[in-house]
Amino acid sequence: MIKTRFNTYFPFLYFLGEFIIILFCSQIMLYLTFTIWSIYNTIFILFWLLTSISFRSHVLGRGIEYFSLVNSTLKGLFFFSGLVAIINLFFFNLQFQLITLAIAITLFYFSILSYRLILNLVLEKYRAFGGNILRCMIVGYNYHGVHLYEELLKFPEFGYRSFGLFTFDSKVNKNINNIPFQGKIIDLDDSLFKNYDIIFFSEKLSFKEQEYLVQKADEYNLKVNSIPDLVNHDFKNFFISKISSVPYISINKLPLDGFYNQILKRSFDILFSFLVSVFFLSWMIPIFGIIIKLSSKGPVFFIQKREGYKSLFFNCIKFRTMYVNSQSDSKWADDNDSRLTTVGRILRLSALDEMPQFINVLIGDMSVVGPRPHPINLNLEYQDKINKFNKRHRFKPGITGLAQAKGFSGFISELSDMRERVKMDIFYFKNWSIVMDIKIIIMTILKLSSNLSFRKN
Repeated sequence: MIKTRFNTYFPFLYFLGEFIIILFCSQIMLYLTFTIWSIYNTIFILFWLLTSISFRSHVLGRGIEYFSLVNSTLKGLFFFSGLVAIINLFFFNLQFQLITLAIAITLFYFSILSYRLILNLVLEKYRAFGGNILRCMIVGYNYHGVHLYEELLKFPEFGYRSFGLFTFDSKVNKNINNIPFQGKIIDLDDSLFKNYDIIFFSEKLSFKEQEYLVQKADEYNLKVNSIPDLVNHDFKNFFISKISSVPYISINKLPLDGFYNQILKRSFDILFSFLVSVFFLSWMIPIFGIIIKLSSKGPVFFIQKREGYKSLFFNCIKFRTMYVNSQSDSKWADDNDSRLTTVGRILRLSALDEMPQFINVLIGDMSVVGPRPHPINLNLEYQDKINKFNKRHRFKPGITGLAQAKGFSGFISELSDMRERVKMDIFYFKNWSIVMDIKIIIMTILKLSSNLSFRKN
């Protein structure tokens, strides 16, 4: 495939844009801090450009989701920030005020994120109007070919164009959904392949026919792709891998299976829970501890075995909200439970009883965001009644989760309540991003605020 002018000049223009942004941010910071340009500013700019190039940030992709774009951008930014901090600690030892750092990070992160999101939007508009187009040969007058053709028509902003379907079989039904029939491949001149940039073929074709197309793709330097015959699965979670020379398709790989995503999530958990521990738990534990002790006999904390990561058990920590009783593991509580103390009812309604679980996050038993960990008996009750129930234990449980942010929390009165909770948990795993975690935290805070306001009224 001939390299177009777009492919030649776009990377240069892209990184030029990033250079202008980081230069602008640097000048703003110099103005705010009353300092002058130094060699350190030049080093940091060059270092960012090297980081951006190494992450291939200019490869925005076709049809990329905005959450994915934000997630990949944040990965590069976190990597850059962490490495700069380490380099500064060991080599430069520059001193910065906390407010200066906060302004610099906020300004830089916001500028880069805005730049990439706007640029992706511009590219989509450009492709929708006919720029940066990939001409597609679709071979297979069947469900695979028809579905792909219809998707390309539906999303012109992806930049793919097709004029119809090809086949190896001259006896096909040529009136499927009124999609143009381009002819039988082997009856057409080979020069036909020169008019295309990429080939898509149905996996339902015979091995000999697939081999023919791959050979022609190599001969004319075209990209070639097989449309797999896979059903009843979420295509977002398909990944191609190899063991030596044997390829295989992973059909249930999730974002958090990736090593770097695990590092990113754990780093966020440690940072967030550390800040909560320093600014909140440091005074909550002694103050609430005294109040709980004065309100009723018993320990400050209620510690219960919960089922967590890969069905391993851990000690889940909460502020005690009930009188000490023998039914803690067998009787499920609601907000009007007679076992609740006066202080406990307030803690429970405000969800402040969950705050000590940030200690669980720090030691690695839990995550800030994830499926809520259930008491062991509750899991035993529902694991055989709800399909894919145990999938919620594939990763660490959380203090809050998508189900809680959407309102599926608290007392379980019907099977449908738990079914919706599990559905939300599985959706979260399939679509995880660090941006989603932040969004869920914000949604949870807003949900709790609205619930408290409603109860007051």
